[in-house]
Amino acid sequence: MAGYFSFHKMIATPFIKTVYFFGFIALTVAGIGLAVWSGVGLRSGTLPTRMAVNYIAIVAGILIVGNLAWRVICETWILLFNIHALLASIDRGVKHNSSLGETDTQREVKHEKLPRETKSPGIQPEKSRYDVARPASVLGL
Repeated sequence: MAGYFSFHKMIATPFIKTVYFFGFIALTVAGIGLAVWSGVGLRSGTLPTRMAVNYIAIVAGILIVGNLAWRVICETWILLFNIHALLASIDRGVKHNSSLGETDTQREVKHEKLPRETKSPGIQPEKSRYDVARPASVLGL
């Protein structure tokens, strides 16, 4: 319960999944309801043929594009909350590593113990006619 009131535990992801489910159901029922209504109106002759065809095209758009767009919107919100969760876990990891009691001088000593990169004595830079090292260019001139 303490994580809930301090906002360490996020409840948005399950909430967004629930909202997505209800939105998916609403879009699908509305699309099918509009298709049935336009079919009944076409059959009874109260709805012109051209308008009924337009309604059926709208139904196809609602069922396919509408549900797909709704899914993308909900996934975007979930993605934002997952980014927050990942950043929070990284923050906890950094705080854990910094709380181990290691001071700056101890870190410097550890870095000094690493082997230093040395140049091989057999590799010499290319020298020009006047014994002056010249840097390589992009064209190799």
